[in-house]
Order: sequence, then C-alpha cells, then structure tokens
Amino acid sequence: MSKLDRRCFIETLSRGALAAVASGQALTNPVLASEAATSSSSASRRLKYVGWEVGVTYQATEPGGLSRDDMMRLLDAMARHRMNLLSLQMLGFGHFDPQHDGYCWPVANPKLRPLWDSAAINGRPETEFVREAIRSAADRGIEVQLFMNWGIWNPEKVRQTYPDAGLLERRPQPDRPPATRPWFYCGDAPGTWRLGIDEVTDLLTYYSDSNVTSYGFENLCSHDCFCPATRDKYHAETGKSLLEASTDERNAWSKERISVLLKRYVDHIRSIRPNLDVWLHTSCTDDQGHDAKRLRACGINYLLPHTFHFPTTKDQFYRSMERMEPNQCVLHFSARDIRPTNYPLWIQTPESIAEKVGWVLDYAGKNLAGVLFYNPNAMSPRNVRAVYEQIRRFEW
Repeated sequence: MSKLDRRCFIETLSRGALAAVASGQALTNPVLASEAATSSSSASRRLKYVGWEVGVTYQATEPGGLSRDDMMRLLDAMARHRMNLLSLQMLGFGHFDPQHDGYCWPVANPKLRPLWDSAAINGRPETEFVREAIRSAADRGIEVQLFMNWGIWNPEKVRQTYPDAGLLERRPQPDRPPATRPWFYCGDAPGTWRLGIDEVTDLLTYYSDSNVTSYGFENLCSHDCFCPATRDKYHAETGKSLLEASTDERNAWSKERISVLLKRYVDHIRSIRPNLDVWLHTSCTDDQGHDAKRLRACGINYLLPHTFHFPTTKDQFYRSMERMEPNQCVLHFSARDIRPTNYPLWIQTPESIAEKVGWVLDYAGKNLAGVLFYNPNAMSPRNVRAVYEQIRRFEW
C-alpha cells in the first residue's frame, strides 16, 4: 500500500467508513481488469438482487454507529450503481465489536431495554433516521430488509429480564462445569424463545413501512447443543438420552426440532406482517439443524449463506451451493478487510473480491438469486470501490 493509500485509509476510518461507499469511484487496477476478463463466463450473470448489508452500528467507526448523513450517502451511492436491496443489521454485539452492543432502534418493550444500545444514534427517538431512510430507499428503487442475529446476545443483559434463557452448551465432561458457547443461545430454553419473539415483534412493529419487504435472521439452530432444555426435549420426544445418541441420531432429531421452531418463528413474523418475505442466514451444515429440503415448508423464501467469511475453495463454494438446493440463495458475500474481535475472518482484497465474483459468475447451478456484499463499515475504500467495479459483471 502506498503512503497515499495508507493515509486515505486512515482518514476514511476516522470520518466513518461509509464515506468511501459514497464516493463510488471506478477502479483502474489492471489486476482487477484481468480477473474480470479471464472468468470462464462469457456473459454477465442475471440476478434478482444486488446490494449491501450494513450494520447500523455493527463495526461502524463511531460509538453511535451510522448517522443519518452516512445512510443517505450510502443510498445515493447505491442508486448510482443500480443496487436494489439494502439489508440493515439492527443490532451489534460486543463479543465481536466491543464498541457496539445491543439493539439500535427505539425499543418499546420494557423487557428489551437492558439489551438496547443507549449510545446508538438511531436508537433514540429524537435522532432515529432509519424510518426516513426506508422511504428514501423506496424513492430510489431500493428495497429494504431488516436483519437480526437471533440468539447472539450479551448474557449479562439477558439475565436481567429473561433469567430462564439458556446458552448453548457443549457435551458435558466428567468432573467439569458445563461448557457454554459465550453469547450464543439455545431456542429450547423458554426464556430464549420468549426473547426472540419479543425482539422481532418490537422491531417489525416500529418499522412497518411497506418498503420493508423482507426480514432476515441467523442462528435459530441447534449447534449440537447439550443444554438441560435440549436434553429434556430430546428425552421427551424419543424416550432416549441425548448423551447416548450417535451423531447421526442427534443431527436427524435436530433437523426435525429446528424445522418446528423455524415454522413457529416465521408464523409469528407473518402474524405481524403477512406479506413479508423471510430470509434465513445459513449454510445448512449438519450441526445447524437446517434441512434444506424442509425450509420452504417452514416459510423461508431465500437463504443468505455465509460466503467467503472463512477460507473456501471454489469447489467447496459450489458444493455448499448444491447442498442448499432447492432453495434460492442470495450470497452473504463478506468483502471485509477489517477483522472483528474474536472472529477468524477471511480478509479480502480487491483482487480476491474480483476472483470470487468470477467464481459466482461461473457457478452453473440454478439456485443463485443475488449477492449482498457485507459490511461496508468494515471495508477499506479500495474494497468498497472493488465491489462497485465488480458488480458491473452482473445483470439485474
């Protein structure tokens, strides 16, 4: 990186990362041009959705998260580059980003208040701006999705009003205390389920505009949990001990159990917004309990698979896409080069972004519906510019 590039990078971080998004400058890097030219796809790929997912607070430079001006600049840049979907991540979690923790909208339910981020600009009624942004997006032909990370919550805050919520637990070991997964909660515990229902009710009630066309979420899954609630549920349904079950038996039961929970959750969402599309952030790995063949029956419209968050080969990427058939997928394409805390992120560069867009173009399957690039808050100016350059290779 040249001194000029380094200085621009540092200055952009100090102003807020979305300043780079708003610039929308074209790239002139010959390596990127070469990547685009050498893809085996002779024509661009037609997609339904191309856009950004951005944290309203998560990984933002400022403690208050994005400002109204940041958001409007982002929308202007998206419109210039014909992007048609903006997904708004509506919470941060201090486990991965110590500066931002909790909900970033004006929470109404008193039980949710301990989990509210009081520093968030958008979290205060007098400075809330996402409602205006949703309408401004509609004026630019951009649909809005609200996105939540179900069950990734601060345990100290959860205990205050949901004491019977339960963390995921690993298989117990003799003479050792239970090993929990920090910040990750299990849907079998009654308090966990109640909290998940309360938060989505509060969010979708506050943001009821018709241009909120979808709701996305991750992590309502099993993760091979051995917490007391899951062990009790397994015994009640099978008459057997979860501790004595084989991996195949646990995975088969988890798919049944998680399908039931997903259907209940989606039904609740549609009781608030009957016509809302629901997207699930999953890659349908065995330990998640998400059975690709059952997700449509659960009411899931699209999958948002983790894409290039972690080291992946081209063949592995294609196999993961095949595993998610017959569901239509919008890739959750991590283009970040600023790593979160406690997260082994695969760092991307303009060159690697170009290479992986080539992989997307070369994918022969029929279940690819779009790409959401994530997260401009955690991207250098050159990576942001690379995204705008590379989406020219798509049609939508």
